[in-house]
Amino acid sequence: MKKVLGVTSRAVGVLKMSSGKLVMDQGLGLTRPYKRQGWRWTGLVLLAGGCLGGVLVCAVLMPLVYVTMSDLQLEVTELRNLLITRPAQTVSPGTEDRENANAAGGAHRERRAADTSIVDVYVRWGRKNCSDNAKTIYSGVVGSGWFHHHGGGSDYQCLPLEGVEWNNPVAGNQHNSYMYGAEYQVNSDGYFSTDTMGPYISNPYNYDVPCSVCLAVRRSSHVMIPARLSCPTGWSKEYSGYLMSSRHNHNSNKNFICVDGAPNLRAGSFADLDGALLYLVEAQCGSLPCGPYISGYELTCVVCTL
Repeated sequence: MKKVLGVTSRAVGVLKMSSGKLVMDQGLGLTRPYKRQGWRWTGLVLLAGGCLGGVLVCAVLMPLVYVTMSDLQLEVTELRNLLITRPAQTVSPGTEDRENANAAGGAHRERRAADTSIVDVYVRWGRKNCSDNAKTIYSGVVGSGWFHHHGGGSDYQCLPLEGVEWNNPVAGNQHNSYMYGAEYQVNSDGYFSTDTMGPYISNPYNYDVPCSVCLAVRRSSHVMIPARLSCPTGWSKEYSGYLMSSRHNHNSNKNFICVDGAPNLRAGSFADLDGALLYLVEAQCGSLPCGPYISGYELTCVVCTL
């Protein structure tokens, strides 16, 4: 049997073995069989499987993410288009035309129901009923203290003629304060309109003075302006007339009220019974500026609501 004593350093002998491969050490002249370990191949297989699994997961999820992002972008685009195409409200408060229901610039505005919670109350002196712009709460007659008494009230009251109620009254005078009816003290023609007085009456002298308490809906305030027949811009005119009060040399001082320039008269009340009297008020310039005011001229007045 031929015996192999050695091999050159560059030669590598490979022997087949039943359980593995025999590898020759190079440079040492030794031959030592060893078996490559199987766990390395298992690791490579697992690594490759993991990568392949990741690729499959990404391949499945990416279309879902793409579809979701596309739907979200579509919804955002639709919302943006809705906001752009929606008409903007250009009408601001105070620019509306109440007569023709048009807003500033001619744009039509929708009428809203009247807010009946906003109201104002005033007295229309000299008339039995309120204007078309207001509701008559009640009608009555003007009353106050006797024109020559030193005491009593200084203001005029609108006393109702219907539904008068008493609470434990005592018969007879107890000589406390008194309430009398008021009479016109204007004995000249030309001041008041005669259209509302009655036939053949040219002035309201000695007639009782009617009144009405008025409720103005969608109005929050009112003002009586002396020496004016018209209202400021933005205000509504309720009525106009003459400023009236008690006579300058009477003992009882009364406040000033605006009596309608087209007055009503209480029918059959022309008897001269005095009581609380109403006179026209004349301007006296001096301390009152003489530029706009002229001595002896009867002052007008107007009642306005807002």
